[in-house]
Parts: sequence; C-alpha cells; structure tokens
Amino acid sequence: MAGATAIQGVDATLSKLASDAIAALTQPPSTLSVTLGPLDRPDDQARLNWFLYRVEPNTAFVNMEPPGTGWRSAMGHPPLALKLHYLLTSHPGHLTQAGDEEQFAHRALTAVMQRLQAHAVIRTGDTSLSNLVTPLVEPLRISMEALDLEAVSKIWTAASHSLRLSVGYVVSLVVLDPPPDDYVAGPPVQERRVVAAPTMGPRLLSASPDHLSAGQNCTVAVMGMTAGASFTLAWQAGDPPGPALGWPLTVVSATTASVTLRVTQPDLAPGNRRVQVTATQGGLLVGSDFLDIRLVPAVTAPTGTVSKAAPVNLSTSHAAPDVEVFVRGVRPIPPTAPSGPAPVTLRAGKVAGPPYAGLVVGP
Repeated sequence: MAGATAIQGVDATLSKLASDAIAALTQPPSTLSVTLGPLDRPDDQARLNWFLYRVEPNTAFVNMEPPGTGWRSAMGHPPLALKLHYLLTSHPGHLTQAGDEEQFAHRALTAVMQRLQAHAVIRTGDTSLSNLVTPLVEPLRISMEALDLEAVSKIWTAASHSLRLSVGYVVSLVVLDPPPDDYVAGPPVQERRVVAAPTMGPRLLSASPDHLSAGQNCTVAVMGMTAGASFTLAWQAGDPPGPALGWPLTVVSATTASVTLRVTQPDLAPGNRRVQVTATQGGLLVGSDFLDIRLVPAVTAPTGTVSKAAPVNLSTSHAAPDVEVFVRGVRPIPPTAPSGPAPVTLRAGKVAGPPYAGLVVGP
C-alpha cells in the first residue's frame, strides 16, 4: 500500500502511458505533449490533458483487512481504498491554414485510448507503473467511463472554459496506508486458559437509596451474585485523579440477593454516576452489569450552636465550586432569623442534597 504519494503515482502512470502511445505513432505530432492539471490551464499548445475531477471511496473494500498484517485490534483499522475519476481531453492548439488542427489531437487521443485498452490492468513490474503508487494491493485497473453530455458540460461549465472533446476513465484499486497508531504488540501467550462459568454474571436490579453521599450506605438488589464480583463507581469530570477503571466501592455486606455498598471519597463531583459490577473467575471476566445512582452534596460538620452573624466553616462532601448553601430553605440567611434548629442544605449545579440537622442558631 502507498502513502501520501498514491494519487501522484497514478497521475504519473497515466501520463507515462499517454506519452508512450504518442511516441509510438508513425508520424507523431512534433509539438503535442501530455499535461496533468485543471481544464482551464492557460496553455494554447497542442496537448492531451489528464484532469482528476473526482475521488470516491471504493465501497467493495471499505472493510478490507490490512494486507500483510490483518487486524491488529478488535475494532480493526482498514486502509483507505479509493476510485479515481479522470477526464482525458484533447487540445488542438493553434489554428492551421488547412483547418486540420483537430485531426492531430484526435489521432493522439485515439492512440492513447488504444494503449489504455491494451494496458487496462497494470501489475507490479510493469514499466509504465510509477514507483510512487507501489506496493500494490491489487493491480491497477483502468477502465473507460461513460459520461453523458450533461455530466461533461457541467464539468466544463465549472471550469469556465470552452467545451473540448473529453473521455472519462476510472482507476482502481488505489489503497492508502492507514495512519500510524500507538499499537504495541503484547507479550506472547505463555499459558492458555479457558474458564467455563455456569452464570451470565451478576445483574443489578435496583438501588436504595439512589441518592447518597460519602459515608452513607446504599443497598443494591442483585441477581446471580458470584464470589468474584467487584464494584466500582465511574469516574466523572470534576473528580480528582484516580483509577482509570473507576473508584472502588466498599462492600459493607453481601448476600445472594443484595449487597450493601459505601462511597468513601468525599471529594467526588456531584451528579449521576454509574455503578458497575464486574465478575471474574480464574482472572478472566465472566460478566458485568451497571445501574445509575446520584451523588448529592451534603454537610458533614460541625454540630452544635452557632451565633447569629458569626462565620461558620462547614465541612462538606461532593460540593462543587458553584455550591449554594440554604438555611431553613432560604438563601441568604436573613438577619432576623429566629433561634433554634437550622437545617442546612447544599445545591451544586442542579443537584440538591439532604438537609443537615446538626446546627442550632443561638441568640
């Protein structure tokens, strides 16, 4: 497979085929040349011009396995397979006194068409094949493409140039290397292991409560609980750096029908979280499942009596930078607030926590 030079290599191959066809004529036009470029090139010389006007994927090879290596990951990384559409145009050049300038261009065009028909399949080692397009996955196939007058007229109208005699060609299969990746081959398998587990793995049914904070227990109803099950809480933006696979949850108690879990990190961001259970046996995964819970901000300290108009430092869990504090459901606290118990609640973003009843407003 070629890299960034693949299309350039096809250009050079077509140019070589056309030049050889013109040179093989018994009376080749002395001034006729082969060019590569747009239709509106400002050149009045007699010439044949190759114009690449369309590039499209080769749908037959979209999921092609990379030749020579095969899939190197579960997802695969197929190369880019293309079909190139060219327009071969004859330009007669300057007018002659006999008015036969078109004949020379037509004779050269016919010779090129004959050569392309005879070399419709370009294999590795062909003298016309450019090194820029090698190595080939399959031979290059050059075939004439039927273009109706409307399609050709649209192309020439876009070029704002007078219509010239043109022939369409399609070139395939042009394959581009996939970009380099960070794949590193792992160590060879030292021991083959197969585990047969008579289970589909644990299934998480429900959580009670489904709103909790650090230090609180959550009972999860399960089905198919196994001895090798572990529970994690998914990482979320706003969390401190932590394990890539999620935050481990503490298993307080477990039965065949339920498990009691506890979140121990008070500095996690509030919001919806995924609790995932992973069951392994013999070091191999045998099943997994998940459900959602919500971490809510909460006040954890202090307790006791506080004076009016005095600052109070609140210890919290899951309080984001935009946290809001409500005392008796009001924010801010009015200076005329009566003395007595003062339930405190927090709200971070759109997540509100439970009331904290550990404070009493003194006189």
